[in-house]
Amino acid sequence: MKRFRLSTAWLVAWIGLTGTLLVGCSDMLEPEVYSELTPETFFSSEADFNSAVVAIYNAFSTDWGTTDLGDGQWYAALYNHDRKTYWARSEITTDEYATGWDPTFTTFSWGPATFSGVEASNYMKIRYVARATDVIDKIEKSTASVPEHIKARYIAEAKVLRAWMMYILYDFFGPVNVKLDPATLYSTEITPRPSREEYVAAIERDLQEAIPNLPDKYNDDPANWGRVSKGVARMLLLRLYMHEKRWAEAENVARELMNMGYTLMPEYTQICEERNPELIYAVPADASSPNWYWMEILPNDFASAQVGDQTITGPQGWAGFWMPWDFYDQYEAGDKRLYTILDSYTNVRGQLITRQRMRGAIPLKCIGDLGTSAGAEIDWPVFRYAEVLLSLAEAINEQRGPTAEALQYVNMVRERAGVAPWTPDQFTSKEQLRDSLLVERGRELYSEGVRRQDLIRHGKFIEYAQRRGINAQPHHVLFPIPQFVIDQSGGVIEQNPGY
Repeated sequence: MKRFRLSTAWLVAWIGLTGTLLVGCSDMLEPEVYSELTPETFFSSEADFNSAVVAIYNAFSTDWGTTDLGDGQWYAALYNHDRKTYWARSEITTDEYATGWDPTFTTFSWGPATFSGVEASNYMKIRYVARATDVIDKIEKSTASVPEHIKARYIAEAKVLRAWMMYILYDFFGPVNVKLDPATLYSTEITPRPSREEYVAAIERDLQEAIPNLPDKYNDDPANWGRVSKGVARMLLLRLYMHEKRWAEAENVARELMNMGYTLMPEYTQICEERNPELIYAVPADASSPNWYWMEILPNDFASAQVGDQTITGPQGWAGFWMPWDFYDQYEAGDKRLYTILDSYTNVRGQLITRQRMRGAIPLKCIGDLGTSAGAEIDWPVFRYAEVLLSLAEAINEQRGPTAEALQYVNMVRERAGVAPWTPDQFTSKEQLRDSLLVERGRELYSEGVRRQDLIRHGKFIEYAQRRGINAQPHHVLFPIPQFVIDQSGGVIEQNPGY
């Protein structure tokens, strides 16, 4: 994490004292001395609370990942941009991104046996849910002389991280058998998967219980930027309600977010500026935990590109991901969001490479110092106010049709992009605006890891894949539970239908 550091001594002590294996990235650790640690004394100060909670953030990094001390396996971080991550598999299974690195996922050829070892990186984040449960329990039971409101804040922070992890697992795999009861943490008994209703209620409960005890946001607090806040908790509720098509509740939480002081940046090219007022959450990146996105997308002969009147430079990358021209061509003429997507560049030999010689557009997303072969120090946007506006418009449309208010919120986003506002006479039905909103969300939120969710919610995920010539089937809206999990459970854990 950009603002937080873990302690090697803390990690070793935690493993030895509790058996709950919280792990950290070795190049992010700073040595500290903890003496005379025992299970009774470990959670004896605010510093202990902080260390325990900060360890849970490791899973959300933009850096490569960590070795899980529970099984010795290296697993990719959720918001790293390697092909195995939550971010990547939310993109390359859609019309928004393409890659030659992972034909198993771009062609929907995955199966239960696919998800093993490092390929199970996303599913194995289930362990972090148990770790969060343990941290919450230990802080709740601690008799440390820490003010109650401080104690409540750390508990709330851990609950938001647990809910976030649970939502990610739910998005990919459906309900999974997470450990939420501290009394069962050290039990070897395997429990069945909960119902969808039970699982969603648990996510919702964590977030609602956390909100009263969290700061609104950290945009003006550099020392704590990267921590979850009320804004993050509400954003997760918004995504959950959108996923479940609970439109009235989505509308309510979106309106709460609108009243929190977030605002659109004047220009789309500014959306990645650190701690800007449009960001509800961005994964922090710095030299110790860099952002590798631009190494993943820039061509291996990249030298520079023209973005409006600005010349940008960046590293010679790996050219792993690109935006298909079919998606790029959905942008309207004059759309300023195209400043962040390259359709040409100058190579290291000084040659201008244009669309005719490119397999797809280069989706920069952020404009700034794109770093070097050692990564970049640009925070990665996860939740933005623009998404709130578009989600609110969708929730209103689903309940009341294409009202003037729904169009007003979309037009705030479109006008920033420099394209014509939508007018009521353009939309005669809820269905018409729904389809247009899906396209607009793609243009605005590209590369932010929401395209798969959006296509599934709109019933287009399978249809769009089939248009690309893929043998996609209805069951592909969920990934399978890894086969080794099914085998080890002895049939207690059921596989997702279709696998």
